[in-house]
Amino acid sequence: MHGQRIGLLVTVGPVFAALFLLCLLPLGILFLYSFFRVDFVSIVPEISLDNYARVFSSGPYLQLIAKALLNGALVAAIAAVIAYPVAFFIAKRVVAVKAALLTALLVPLYTGDLVRIFAWRLILGANGVVNGFLTWTGIITEPIEALLFSPLSATIVLVYNYLPFMVLGLWLGFESLDDRLLEAAADLGAGRTAIFRRIVLPLTLPGLVVGGLMVFALVVGDFLTPQLIGGASGVSVVSAIADLFGAAFDWPLGSAIAWTLLAAVVLFMTAVLLLLQRFALHISVSGRAV
Repeated sequence: MHGQRIGLLVTVGPVFAALFLLCLLPLGILFLYSFFRVDFVSIVPEISLDNYARVFSSGPYLQLIAKALLNGALVAAIAAVIAYPVAFFIAKRVVAVKAALLTALLVPLYTGDLVRIFAWRLILGANGVVNGFLTWTGIITEPIEALLFSPLSATIVLVYNYLPFMVLGLWLGFESLDDRLLEAAADLGAGRTAIFRRIVLPLTLPGLVVGGLMVFALVVGDFLTPQLIGGASGVSVVSAIADLFGAAFDWPLGSAIAWTLLAAVVLFMTAVLLLLQRFALHISVSGRAV
């Protein structure tokens, strides 16, 4: 018994130590700094709630946090709509090339963020691929400026960047879905909509939750895409935090905004999980009733 405890400590101990040193400790230091204040060029370790009062009394900071949450939810929803048929095709319609398709899906993640962003700038720019094709075909006479440096372009690139995480989550859900359930439902006369609502959605809901939360968190914390693709509308709460830790040298206020954002993300995720849990329970109860 003693040997098992030592083995468990040796195996799990480094993981928890790394988690504490690389994640929990920095967050704790950030939380402590959020109660300090800045006096010219020095940080004064005096505990107060002034920074949080500035965050909640300042409209722009709260608007940036709300904007980040809404963007994360929007991108996650769009990614889910696109990922469902893709994940279904990979899991249920191909066998020999399944590994190749999954690898191809992950290839964009092997490149750096800047590479993907500037590739999209070449595609969506005024002289880019899309405007060039539309001009060549005569659909437009002048380049569409809104394709780049706009909320639309930022959303497109964010969906592209984080779609693989959603597909992987749903693919795992489809892999565990028994094909006989779909066949039985079809034999009993259920349409595609009913099959999706009563069988596919409830049974793939864990994969949807995992993929959705990953996409949501990554979009909320994305710094480069809004800055380099969103243009004037690309100011994000993360860029505001970076400015406070950089040129503004207001680490306490930046820490308070960061912790407010973290708390908002946790609350938002918790609310979504509770709603999805109630939805899954409702589907289960209604299915039994039928």
